[in-house]
Amino acid sequence: MKKLILFVLILFSSAQAKLDIHVVYPRSNQQVALVDSTFIFGNVSPGAKLVINGISVPVYKDGGWLVFLDVSPGPFVFHIIARKDKDSTLLDWPVNIGPPETTMPMAKYMPRAPHPSTKSIYFVGDTLEFSFKAMAGGVGTFHLDDCEPIPMYQSLSAEQNSQSVFGSVSAPNQVQKRDQNYIGYYRIAEGDTGIHSLCYSYTSPFDSVADSTIIQNLCIDSIITVMPEFPPLIGVFSGQSQIIRTAPGMGYKLLYQPPGIFVKIIGMRDTFYKLALAPGVSGYVNADSVQLLPQGTAIPEGSVSYVQVDKAEGGIAISANLGVKALYEIEENLDPPELNIDFFGVTGSVDWIRYNTKGPLIKIVKWSQPQDQVFRLSVEIGRDRIWGYKPSYDGNKFILKINEEPKTKGGLKGLKVTIDPGHSKDPGAIGPTGLHEEDANLWIAQRLRTMLENKGAKVLMTRTGHEDVSLYDRPLKAEKWGADILVSIHNNALPDGINPFYNNGTSVYYYFPHSMALAEAVHKRMLVSTGLVDHGLYYGNLVLTRYSSVPSILVECAFMILPDQEAKLKTAKFQKACAQGILNGIKDFVAGK
Repeated sequence: MKKLILFVLILFSSAQAKLDIHVVYPRSNQQVALVDSTFIFGNVSPGAKLVINGISVPVYKDGGWLVFLDVSPGPFVFHIIARKDKDSTLLDWPVNIGPPETTMPMAKYMPRAPHPSTKSIYFVGDTLEFSFKAMAGGVGTFHLDDCEPIPMYQSLSAEQNSQSVFGSVSAPNQVQKRDQNYIGYYRIAEGDTGIHSLCYSYTSPFDSVADSTIIQNLCIDSIITVMPEFPPLIGVFSGQSQIIRTAPGMGYKLLYQPPGIFVKIIGMRDTFYKLALAPGVSGYVNADSVQLLPQGTAIPEGSVSYVQVDKAEGGIAISANLGVKALYEIEENLDPPELNIDFFGVTGSVDWIRYNTKGPLIKIVKWSQPQDQVFRLSVEIGRDRIWGYKPSYDGNKFILKINEEPKTKGGLKGLKVTIDPGHSKDPGAIGPTGLHEEDANLWIAQRLRTMLENKGAKVLMTRTGHEDVSLYDRPLKAEKWGADILVSIHNNALPDGINPFYNNGTSVYYYFPHSMALAEAVHKRMLVSTGLVDHGLYYGNLVLTRYSSVPSILVECAFMILPDQEAKLKTAKFQKACAQGILNGIKDFVAGK
């Protein structure tokens, strides 16, 4: 019997000694961004020695590992060797660096990424920019319908090292030298009714294989419409609230504009309509969110003669009937605290501003007309800081509710805090040993909830388990509950090509200026409580930070792709440290420190 037990133990010990190598990222045969170096991470049997492509890789005590290595464009293999005692395991891990290579030899000379390549609308007098990418040193032209070819100009090379918010990314030298932009221009003239055919042409440098230059053409049919200036093209917002952007697919200009707003369309680029907001002021909106109206439809003009100030639950409501639903933009000033609301397509003729209430929250409401078709309301705040506000429409009446600071007497008793543990159905980032960000976020959130409740605060969690909560439903939960503060908890990762050993730590994000002080307070306290390096304080255009009703921030506690920081996130001690940092930051902010 003893011999049998010994034999079983030997078998069990042998099975335990087997060396396993797991790669978490990148996946096998994954298409990785075109960079000259990138990271790979995963786990191996604890205590093993690891070598990848001849480089010794430190293995954390729980088996997690991460390394940043040189790579080359095209198919690339990470040769991974693990050794422990007398055992060894070899794993070849293939990936593809950069776009896949074409199987057609001459296709490398084909014009790529042409612009425009989708339906566009222009008006007489507009200047069109045409461009494509191709190998440097060639000749590019484009021609419209049956017109003569128009020359294009090779742009200057992009910098080899590009800078992102997370760090610098370096692309391979040979790729930088190969790819160039070719750009040309055409001005819409009287008599142009549309462009039915657009062709890009590229003549390559001498090709030693073909023993000649190569000419490649790329043609696109019926994408450009030329509209007459009169009658104007009018549309109306449909669906849910819309974002007005600075350019197609670019930065946010106006937030959350409601349906039912009439707009004048003065162009179309890349599935975005260009809108005339006021003389000399334009913006872009997704074309799918606009319903075109019959030709000749007049765009209604707004006017304001009366503004009213009323008491509202938890604050003050300022309202004005504009006569129309108008596009609006809200600008915050912090010193002194003030809100300026610009309405586009509206003219002011205000004879009366009625104060049905006059508390300490606001000093005065003023109006002005900074330019034609732009009406401005200016609200001077009577408190030391702006706590939050919510714009809305009731028919054609615009209402701005300004929230009063919660009465906590400098403590946290009665403070209503919404905690958002980031991710749920989407697991978020994954660490070297397989820890999911959704779990780490929830553990920290649960500890923060307990700490806040122990201080007398009230807490709403956007999720308490792994239930699926959509991204846009999370701030709505805070709004419906009447939160005083919103904190979204996350843990970080990096895009391909950025060195995680130089770019990691703890960071905090805000969007609205009135949320910056909370972000600063939490950021300062997180650096102390976690002991991690400073990854920065950021303005961040994120769904959870774009909640204007209360101070709203997003906290990236640690970088879970680093083995040591992933290991910390598994411990109660570090989870408490993260929660304590957020708690202390909230306390400092509420106390006005």
